Amino acid sequence: MDRIRTVSLREADEAFGVRSLFHLDRPADDTEVLVLPGDSALENLPLDFSHLDAWSGLTKAHPDMFLGLVVDGSLTVADWITNWEWDFGPFLLVRGDVRARNFATAGSEVVVEGDLEVTQTVAGVYNHGRTVVRGRTRAEVVLTAEHLTEFHGGLDAELGIAGNFMRVGDPAGVRVAAWSGYVCDLRGNILPDLGTRSTRALRALDPDFRELDSRTILKAMEAGRSLLAGPPTDTDADTDTDTTDDPADAIRHVLLQAGRRRHDRWDDGFVVGRNTAPVEAPSEATFEVYFCEADEPDEPGTPGAPEPLDPEAELSRYAEALSAAGYAVAVDPHDEDVLQVGSRPTPPETGP
Repeated sequence: MDRIRTVSLREADEAFGVRSLFHLDRPADDTEVLVLPGDSALENLPLDFSHLDAWSGLTKAHPDMFLGLVVDGSLTVADWITNWEWDFGPFLLVRGDVRARNFATAGSEVVVEGDLEVTQTVAGVYNHGRTVVRGRTRAEVVLTAEHLTEFHGGLDAELGIAGNFMRVGDPAGVRVAAWSGYVCDLRGNILPDLGTRSTRALRALDPDFRELDSRTILKAMEAGRSLLAGPPTDTDADTDTDTTDDPADAIRHVLLQAGRRRHDRWDDGFVVGRNTAPVEAPSEATFEVYFCEADEPDEPGTPGAPEPLDPEAELSRYAEALSAAGYAVAVDPHDEDVLQVGSRPTPPETGP
């Protein structure tokens, strides 16, 4: 940081052409820009006006905040680069490569002349900014949410979330394992061989992030948290029902062990809920089990989509599996599409 200096916007434009790269309508001599000469290594980079001023540790010659930062070389950031200001933010120009754990922009404009290598997530979360990467980009997750993001070189990621504002310059150089959302070329034309209408790929995210709430995501990125779900820890399918404390979980366990599909945002399947209706049979039927359609069903022919299920046949299979596990099961007398289920399996009878 001892090498950081300030120059006027006029000097920054003469040296680096910043006016041609960013939308800058400020006076050329009354606005200052920060410059880091050569390759630089930082702990983190707060890309917001007030925070950038404090981070630089420099005294401004003019009252306006620093307009942006130029790194005249490559930039290595041990932790995060984040921009929280939705409507605006200082620009960032890196004339070499960028390496960081997480990189998120909102209202700022960013140009990376070289490659962008991020350990976890590259995110653009608002529509007032723009991010351009001239070289190749590598990350676990690449996410755009109304933020124009251009990848002119190749793109490598486990998950691409394209909120209709992701553009790529080299479709043949894109290697993304799973997509959610449309991907366009640099002129905004949809690329038919990249992206998808389906949101099913969001299942790869940790459940905390599947709603794609921008502030939740930025907080996680600054905490060094990957957005991807970790190794399976859900014990529904392998927990011994004798040691399951929650009776509803025990019922789910039986149905999963029987090969039945659980309902969620993308899949049809069973739902286990507490019975709030008057119970007539069986006695102590404190839970209800029923079939529910997906909240966001896939369009016919979507790759990876499971075969559709028959509701009536599924309900019969639920009853069979639960009865075999010792549960008291009966059809709800007020709704034939709902099963009333006891809270605990009936202990087997023992001989005298």
